[in-house]
Amino acid sequence: MTVSDRGIIKSIGNKIWGLFGSLKFTLFILFFLAIVSVIGTVIQQNQPSEFYVREYGSKWASFIVHVGLEDMYHAWWFSTFLLLLVLNIIICTIDRFPPKWKATLESKVGVDNRFIKNLLNNHTVVVQEDLAVLREKVLTILRKKRYKIKEANGSEGVSIYAWKGMVGRFGSDVVHISLLLIISGAIIGSIIGFKDFGAFYEGEVTTIPVKNFKLTIDRSWYGIPLPKVEKQKEATDIQLRLDKFWIDYYESGQIKQYNSILTLSDNGKEVIKGRQIWVNEPLSYKGITFYQSSYGLAYDRIQQAEFLLRDNKTQKIITPPFEVDWNTMRDIQGTDYKVKVVGFVSDFAFDPATKTVFTKSAEHNNPAVYVEIYKADKLVLNRWLFYKYADFNFAAIPDSQYDIVFNSYKSIVYTGLSINKDPGTGVVWVGSALMVVGFFMAFFIFHKRIWVNLKNSGNGTEVHIGGMINKNKFIFERELVEVVESIKPSASRGVNK
Repeated sequence: MTVSDRGIIKSIGNKIWGLFGSLKFTLFILFFLAIVSVIGTVIQQNQPSEFYVREYGSKWASFIVHVGLEDMYHAWWFSTFLLLLVLNIIICTIDRFPPKWKATLESKVGVDNRFIKNLLNNHTVVVQEDLAVLREKVLTILRKKRYKIKEANGSEGVSIYAWKGMVGRFGSDVVHISLLLIISGAIIGSIIGFKDFGAFYEGEVTTIPVKNFKLTIDRSWYGIPLPKVEKQKEATDIQLRLDKFWIDYYESGQIKQYNSILTLSDNGKEVIKGRQIWVNEPLSYKGITFYQSSYGLAYDRIQQAEFLLRDNKTQKIITPPFEVDWNTMRDIQGTDYKVKVVGFVSDFAFDPATKTVFTKSAEHNNPAVYVEIYKADKLVLNRWLFYKYADFNFAAIPDSQYDIVFNSYKSIVYTGLSINKDPGTGVVWVGSALMVVGFFMAFFIFHKRIWVNLKNSGNGTEVHIGGMINKNKFIFERELVEVVESIKPSASRGVNK
């Protein structure tokens, strides 16, 4: 590699370094993160796929799921921008910290009077006292104010340098470190954590992931026409069982609270049994937290359906209403037929392209059940029956005089649990605590420096005193005046400022 090539590479490297360390780059990243955070607020996160279909339609729902806007804070592009912000903070700190450190630690003791007079806060007085006595008085005053002190003896007198609050200069750097920790915690959570939502039913057991993959709870018998993007990478041996769900009400009839009782099993052994959770009172185990977040009527199943049997010629009801439990075979009284309810959708829709039945929403706007009729254990009829449409709520049983009529149904209430695993939470908390410390250092600890030159003169001892502070110069000037007034009880006023 030639000298010219090395120069070009160095020049390109400097430009890249300058770009990543520039304020414009910082503002660009922060602006982008602010915009997408607004989008993440508008688009509800970690909802079931059918929620986005209902809210935005199939096309937009497909786009939202593909881009990752439904779980934006775990999307790869969001983590990338967080990494860029981390890089920007590191480079800015590397560029600015060493000069600040050097300037802060540099202690100029033997300064001349011209240096002191050029300071914004400075005073000159002549005191009718011996230099040695006055030196002790100055040192005593500064020590009472908790200044650290260095001295230097010169041919013409004594120089004193005092300082305190040096740590306040590094408050911004502590804030930078805290930001790095907070962002790192967010990245850790997005990479090896997950956040999801599931609808759970009493008595059912669901496998819950412990390792890094997105929880997929797809309970629908008939799929929504969306591309599957959630892929379970590996199974685990932790199971969740919902033992009970109920709602508490106020006397006025308004909902007071909703509650779930959960049991967790690990490797086939119950580790948490019958734990009650409610809103703001979650359950945690092995880094996974279960939050009570919602409830609703099941969109893909029912507890029981009620049917009637009628004569298809006379249209007279032959049997009293009879109930059929979900997915359970039931004899039809007075006949040799049996009926079974094997499917349900709360808001019936049909996609002709894929010939798929699905629910348009979780609301019970157009409920329908899918029934199977058997004779001598042979399937003779299977079809959809609609609750709200009289012309479609019955079906003629082939080779018989009977119609089976869908009369009513009993819904199942599910509990909605938010499931969250975020191993970066501890790092974020440490970063947040450190940020409070950094802000305290930056705004409440002031770096004060005072220089005092004492010199014998014909009329006594000439005192040149001056100082500087990184902020709040008004208060510092008042403190400097107090020092001057303390050392000149019998002083000739001399020249002030």
